[in-house]
Amino acid sequence: MIAEEETLSSAEIVSPFAEHILQHLLYQGNRNDCAPFTAATLIHAFTDQRINPNELAQQMNHPIWRSGIPVIRRIPNWATFPWGIVDILRQYGLSARWQLFIPVQELTHHLASQILYLPIILSWRPLWAHVMTLIAYHSRYGFGFANTQSTRKEIDWLAKDRFLRLWNSAFHCTVIVAPYGDVSRA
Repeated sequence: MIAEEETLSSAEIVSPFAEHILQHLLYQGNRNDCAPFTAATLIHAFTDQRINPNELAQQMNHPIWRSGIPVIRRIPNWATFPWGIVDILRQYGLSARWQLFIPVQELTHHLASQILYLPIILSWRPLWAHVMTLIAYHSRYGFGFANTQSTRKEIDWLAKDRFLRLWNSAFHCTVIVAPYGDVSRA
């Protein structure tokens, strides 16, 4: 039994922030607001600010001017753009950026560090997208997330093959967050 437990623990990587994020996880219900609820979860977890995620979703529906340029953060009441997630996280004091074509090894390599990844997953048929905070990886269970679509404050597992297929559809688009540092170094 001990050998099996050692094998399982060595096959698992958990973010040092996992428990803290799960404690602050906000449930989005049947709303189409995964990005605002995911952002609000991280804002609650890593800042002293408390925001209403429904109000945040409404706020993100409207373009905002940054350095004289309008930033369209989301299609109202529907899809949020990755730069919209980054903009709102930065607005509340978190270091964030977004990137395409991130190698899967980067996700697992940095998972145990001070960096958070919010992969965007996408299905073309039927059309839908979702964003969640990656907080764990297990060789048997796949990728583990703090998922705002879950009513439980526990890791929500997505099989590796399914995750990679859905993430590939979004060109490995990922929001990267450094809650206590500078994300440009990630």
